[in-house]
Amino acid sequence: MNTEVSTEASRSDFWNTKRLVRMALFVALGTVGGLIPLPSPTGTVGLDSAPGYFLALFAGGVEGGIVLGIGHLVSGIKAGFPLGPIHLPIAIGMAVCGWLFWYVNQRFNLTTAGLVATLFNGVILNLLLIPLLGVGFFMGMTPVLLIASAVNIVIAIAVYRFLDNR
Repeated sequence: MNTEVSTEASRSDFWNTKRLVRMALFVALGTVGGLIPLPSPTGTVGLDSAPGYFLALFAGGVEGGIVLGIGHLVSGIKAGFPLGPIHLPIAIGMAVCGWLFWYVNQRFNLTTAGLVATLFNGVILNLLLIPLLGVGFFMGMTPVLLIASAVNIVIAIAVYRFLDNR
């Protein structure tokens, strides 16, 4: 058997052990961050997203997005799933947010990516929930989500830049 071919095939395999372990580590870091809550009506807002945003910069949008999506579900579990099954589409939205953060950074720059991801997470995702949760939920959560998104993204960018300079 040609080991060069099998090595090349393993490199193209997204679900390799190294990547899975890295994502699991960042989900764990997000879980720890989720133990640092930010005041919100749902109790699911905290510093759980910073590791996912960092990973989006470090390893790519798909990995970062997966960590952000799982991280939201873990935060939902910690808070007792106050929004019930609506946490699943929110988790998918968070995964998209991580990919978007990576993509905008690749196409433009880190500052623009941070602004776009903050607005997407804090306004657009919340806006999409109006049919399910109403305008009151949107009005109550938007300021909280904007602040929390900005804080998580600033932490991710600061750590990324710190490590990038080393």
